Amino acid sequence: GLILYLPLSYSVMLIASLSLVAFPFMTGFYSKDFILESAFGQYQFSSMAVYFIAVIGAMFTTLYSVKVLYLTFLTNPNGPIVNYKSHTAAHEGDLFMSIPLIILAVFSIFFGFLTKDMFIGMGSSFFSDNALFIHPYNEILLDTEFAVPTTFKLMPLLFTISLTVLSVLYTEFFPRSVVSFKLSNLGYNIFGFFNQRFIVELFYNKYVSGMILKLGGQTTRDMDKGIIEKVGPNGLQKTFTQISQRINSLSSGVVTVYALYILIGLLSFISILYLTYSKDNYIELVIILYSLLALMLITSFSKGSANDHSSKPKPGPSMLYVGPERVM
Repeated sequence: GLILYLPLSYSVMLIASLSLVAFPFMTGFYSKDFILESAFGQYQFSSMAVYFIAVIGAMFTTLYSVKVLYLTFLTNPNGPIVNYKSHTAAHEGDLFMSIPLIILAVFSIFFGFLTKDMFIGMGSSFFSDNALFIHPYNEILLDTEFAVPTTFKLMPLLFTISLTVLSVLYTEFFPRSVVSFKLSNLGYNIFGFFNQRFIVELFYNKYVSGMILKLGGQTTRDMDKGIIEKVGPNGLQKTFTQISQRINSLSSGVVTVYALYILIGLLSFISILYLTYSKDNYIELVIILYSLLALMLITSFSKGSANDHSSKPKPGPSMLYVGPERVM
């Protein structure tokens, strides 16, 4: 395995994995076991349920830690042989990679033992005086230290050692049974059950996230692309287009219509000037209304005339006349 090519990386990973699985007297042992024992030390149904769930989580932590070490460093590698026999074969990193790993490994061994009494020791005021306030009713340090049975204190350690030995032996001597179990329907269903978070994720994605996503799509379609665009950019564009078409339809090319436009504008201008200085505005308002009505009638008339002219067929080449003879 890679242990022959990466001895320092293997040593550091081994120390880190032992600390992660709370092996006795490593740094993780003082924090992880204390958390588990504190959950059991409350002597409530919910706290005991949390304790057993946390122990199961610690078991799986042990399994995947052993799996990483075993498959990476101890078994035969599955990569191309050129990765191990050439001049660019797998090798240790430089000092910028090795020194931080060594520092972390040293802290994983000694930091928990040296700072246990300061962080979680009996009578320590490190957190209570600096960061945390623990109500006396919630103080469980005494029960955790003295009242938890020894069996429940040793249970995480026993599971850690037993699962480590069983996983290595089973993978080493019964590898085909592991593969066949993974490919069986039972193994697939068990994997799917845990992979979907006890089927909770399936229902969440289907009935919660899916409904919210559909509601967001409807909101985007009806609000953003519907009301806002119709009232905003698209609505303004259509409104100004219709106004420009109406104004363009006033240009009919008839001289009498233009004269009437001038007359209506002159009357409106005079009426506005008169309204400014007159108190009796009834007659002037009537004149303005009649003028606007006439303008609307002329607009519709000119629009109809334009449509009639546009609907007439234009003379083609065969309909042109030059003098009395017909040109084909």
